[in-house]
Amino acid sequence: MLTKFSIVKRSEPIFEEFSRFSDDSVMLAFRGEVSSSLLNSLLELADKRLHVLGCEKPQRKKAFNIFVECLQNLFKHSTPEEDDDSSGVVIMLASEESISIATGNSIGIQDAKELESRLDSLSDLQKEDLRKEYQKQLVDGKLSDLGGAGLGFLDIARKSGQQLEYKFAPLDDERLFFTFNVKVS
Repeated sequence: MLTKFSIVKRSEPIFEEFSRFSDDSVMLAFRGEVSSSLLNSLLELADKRLHVLGCEKPQRKKAFNIFVECLQNLFKHSTPEEDDDSSGVVIMLASEESISIATGNSIGIQDAKELESRLDSLSDLQKEDLRKEYQKQLVDGKLSDLGGAGLGFLDIARKSGQQLEYKFAPLDDERLFFTFNVKVS
């Protein structure tokens, strides 16, 4: 059983989680199916917005790299259906202190259990441990069915230096809606 499984009434909009962000802080927002051609457009837009924001190059580079990983997760791991509740969502926000990247997508229940375990194990690691795990995964990592080596969330955790925030909400008997938020200082 998922320990961070939150119950959301079916009548409530699943995207309510994302409504808490003020319009002034939104640099980029998208909701819909993420395709390979859309990935490139969103990345180009994010890069332009980060430059316009005028943040320092190290923060801009970290934010962009994390944004890339988040979009790849939406593209590779979403389990969409016909309804709007399974659409991918990505929002990039800016404040004076940080840049936040929030994503949401549907995911199969079995995949969610594995994902929760992975995210919890990363949350327990310190900066040096994350670096060592990353190096180990580069050497020993095996490719998944989707072609990844398990580096995405590990890389996000390393680059952000922040606690990864996530939540699951039920969509139906087979899928959950996964929300993920990361801050880059």
